[in-house]
Amino acid sequence: MKCPNHKLKEAVISCTICSRVMCETCNIILAGRNYCQKCADELVKEGAIISLRKLYQILEEKRKHHRIYTLISVELTSLSEEGMSFQGVMHNISSGGMSVLCDNKISVNEVVYLKFTLPDGSKMENLQAGVVRSEKIGEKFNLGLLFMNMVENQKIIDDFVGNSNRNKYSKENTDIINQLL
Repeated sequence: MKCPNHKLKEAVISCTICSRVMCETCNIILAGRNYCQKCADELVKEGAIISLRKLYQILEEKRKHHRIYTLISVELTSLSEEGMSFQGVMHNISSGGMSVLCDNKISVNEVVYLKFTLPDGSKMENLQAGVVRSEKIGEKFNLGLLFMNMVENQKIIDDFVGNSNRNKYSKENTDIINQLL
């Protein structure tokens, strides 16, 4: 039998998951098992999701504030970039801050103003936050933002976080993690 990808080569191995036959060139070995490209890609993606969940669990234990995982569009206005605005996606929020994925690098210790609408309809405008983490993930930047000067809006954020479903890894949260990857 010939390899479906390399018509001149003999198929000598089958995929552990889907049983598709393949030649030595197409074989991908993970943890001592043979996989086709499609199944190997799915295993790697699933492994990344599991790793991200474990990372969130570890971080949750170390954090002062409970986090709510959600996808909310955020506008960030940088004070150091002469008022330039950037779009981002908040992927978690707590009483003390939030994490945002965006296309633009914003350095640690910079101050930004935030504008977003919570799922309950509460509009947050001109929230001041300091960048405490800025790391590149693929083509995006993951920013850790610490809320500052929250006198007027702290109760709104606290109520939203406190009233949200505390099931950290519901189907909705799994979908959010999948969208981020």
